[in-house]
Amino acid sequence: MELFKVRNKLLTRIYISMLALLMAAFFFIGVFTYYNFKTQNQSYHEKRLSRKETATLSSISYFLKNIDAVNPNNKNIFKLFENKIFELADIHNLDIIIYSLTGDLVLSSNKTLVEKQIIPNKINAALIETLSEKKSGVKKNLTHADINYLNSYQYITDKSHNPIAIISIPYFQLNESYKKDLKVYLLALIPVYIFLFISANLLALVLSRQISGPMSRLSETMREAAIMKKFMPLSWDSKDEIGQLVRQYNFMVKELEKSADILAQNEKESAWKEMAKQVAHEIKNPLTPMKLNVQLFERSLKTEGATVKDKVKIFSESIIEQIDTLSDIASAFSDFAKMPMSKKERLDLSKIAENTINFFNTANIVFEKPTKPCYIYADKGQIIRILNNLLNNAVEAVPENKRPLITVNMELINDCVKLSISDNGEGIPTSLHKKIFNPSFTTKNSGTGLGLAIVKRIINDLNGSISFKSSEGQGTTFYVSIPHLKEKN
Repeated sequence: MELFKVRNKLLTRIYISMLALLMAAFFFIGVFTYYNFKTQNQSYHEKRLSRKETATLSSISYFLKNIDAVNPNNKNIFKLFENKIFELADIHNLDIIIYSLTGDLVLSSNKTLVEKQIIPNKINAALIETLSEKKSGVKKNLTHADINYLNSYQYITDKSHNPIAIISIPYFQLNESYKKDLKVYLLALIPVYIFLFISANLLALVLSRQISGPMSRLSETMREAAIMKKFMPLSWDSKDEIGQLVRQYNFMVKELEKSADILAQNEKESAWKEMAKQVAHEIKNPLTPMKLNVQLFERSLKTEGATVKDKVKIFSESIIEQIDTLSDIASAFSDFAKMPMSKKERLDLSKIAENTINFFNTANIVFEKPTKPCYIYADKGQIIRILNNLLNNAVEAVPENKRPLITVNMELINDCVKLSISDNGEGIPTSLHKKIFNPSFTTKNSGTGLGLAIVKRIINDLNGSISFKSSEGQGTTFYVSIPHLKEKN
């Protein structure tokens, strides 16, 4: 009995809510339709008035072409085309009013409008000033008593395009036509609204019953999930409102799982940071004395022959280079744990990129250099590290049996320096896209997997961004965006 009461109350609330939404929708649609109809009707009659005005002015201009001298200060000028005004008024079925350039009423094709003062006897100075600024004429909505009409004002010019008078055309069909058209439109729309209301009312009743009916089954399913003490996704075959509720519940379960994964990832990164500190400490300890000993050995052989010196120099440079490489690896771990203090300065990224690319002379790298310097505010060492990492990854992504083709493009777009590095390698599998910037992740047989993680951290520190697009078997393109530092004046 209680369940029936609850279901009955729920059904009523759902039904009333749907009806309220339906009525609100009908109301807003009606308001929108009304104003849209009013706007379109106004636009239509304004265009119609413009066409009539253009035709009238064309006829007057053609008539004035046969008159050699037209003086706007001569009042007799208006007698020249007084008959023409009445003729045009009859042809176009409209009223034509002529004012002098000072705004005084001179001629009217409809004396009733003047006698009843429906039209003004004088144009105000503000309107004349507006008319002189707008060559296309002025249209104003005017009201006299209960009469609303649209009035247009335009200059009449002689054959030299000099103003000689002002023509005014009142358009009274706007108000009459609007009421008539609106009445016809509403009479056609009311039956449609009644049909939609009845149909929507029945649909709301059916849907509310369908929603309230399965509530008890859903409640039982969720109660069983609570007993299991584990948030498991629910199964619901129907694609109705209950199905939407179930999908939302399942979505929240997935979000909880993602939150748990993120927490685990953060704990994993924390462990990696601690390990990075230890690895950096253990590797750097023997590297420093090794480098010092090799340099000391090189200095001790300065008195030897040239051939020996050259060989030792080559040997020492090779050893030092390898030691520096190991030191870089150690530094990578250390940098990931804690990024060193950056020494930011004004840099030309295009110049640094060009110099860095020159070190990869064995690879086929095409640099599409920008036409002007691309200045950024960054640490030079960190920028070189970014370029080295991305270029090295691009070169190594190409199989040995394939000729590498690396394209580096740089351009200035919307106050940002945009850098893209493309390769023709094997591409990155779609399943690995989300892991690319994760620490310790790598697709190589060797390496720490910290390269791209450090690159992303450096770029984020510059308020920049890094992304990539990859297609398996076609290659990968990395996109870097860094804020542009404008040139000093």
